[in-house]
Amino acid sequence: MPRVPDLRWGATWLVSFALVCGAVIGLESFVRGRGYAPSIKDDDYAWAWQRTRASGSARTVAVLGASRIQLAFSSEAFREVLPGWRSVQLAIDGTQPVSSLRDLAEDPTFRGIALVEMIEDGFVSANWHRQDAQVAVYHRRWRSPGAMLERRLATAVQSRLALVSAAGTRALGSLVGGRGWPAPPYVITHDDRTQFADFALTDVAALRRRQLARIGIPAASDAAAARAWLDDALALEPLVAAIQARGGNVVYVRIPTCDERWAADELSTPKARFWDQLARRTHAITIHFRDEPTLSGFACPDTSHLASNDGPRFTRAMFEILIARGVIVDP
Repeated sequence: MPRVPDLRWGATWLVSFALVCGAVIGLESFVRGRGYAPSIKDDDYAWAWQRTRASGSARTVAVLGASRIQLAFSSEAFREVLPGWRSVQLAIDGTQPVSSLRDLAEDPTFRGIALVEMIEDGFVSANWHRQDAQVAVYHRRWRSPGAMLERRLATAVQSRLALVSAAGTRALGSLVGGRGWPAPPYVITHDDRTQFADFALTDVAALRRRQLARIGIPAASDAAAARAWLDDALALEPLVAAIQARGGNVVYVRIPTCDERWAADELSTPKARFWDQLARRTHAITIHFRDEPTLSGFACPDTSHLASNDGPRFTRAMFEILIARGVIVDP
């Protein structure tokens, strides 16, 4: 006699599944109502996934740099200006990008444009290896297939659920400690590694104080320091030449710093003696915000970073400059 399936277990699983889904939906609505948004964890494997997208097509812009360009670059505005092109966000917070530029130069399949956001310190040879760890992860990625797959799956979840970015244990600890529901982070990271900063969610005055305390009172530069800096910067010319030989290009871009931070930058590395001298000698394309009216009217809430709400306008202006100069053709 055939065995009759016990439908009670099926019903139990179905009800359990519905309860779990309902709980997740309810918690998701709860945390979104408190200002949380989906945000991925920006680790070395997230960078490696993006790096895999940089090679192959000449209609690719690889965005290199640090937090300034992660916050200021808008993928949506990029697609509006350059439909059919691909942007790859390879900037890394708190670092300098020469390691990544070298990796692209040594990749025979990279034929696109390396958009390199640089502050003057980034050209100093002591800072050339600040992104070596991420480049190393990319090159050994297929020896770590589990970690790469885990990051891919985690990104798919984290980019859709604000509940994950609410950091449940942190929230629970805050609630148990009587401190109430914690404020959402003011910086979120999208699945393409671009970031968005909502400065309304943080103490901007405190951020400004920390930024200025970090740089202190810089020493004024002298002619010898400027010559040594230029020597370091021009030592990167073989990387520029390697990319250009394959039909690609390198664009060094100095994006805005403001107020006290810009005054400190001008004291330690004055534009006329540093950036302008490089612009005259390098074969790369150079863009400095002080030379471009469409890039110079932006505010920096913390003196060092643009507000991400200005990112679309800044991104459009930057690529319109490159189109007007003929660096990017057939947009």
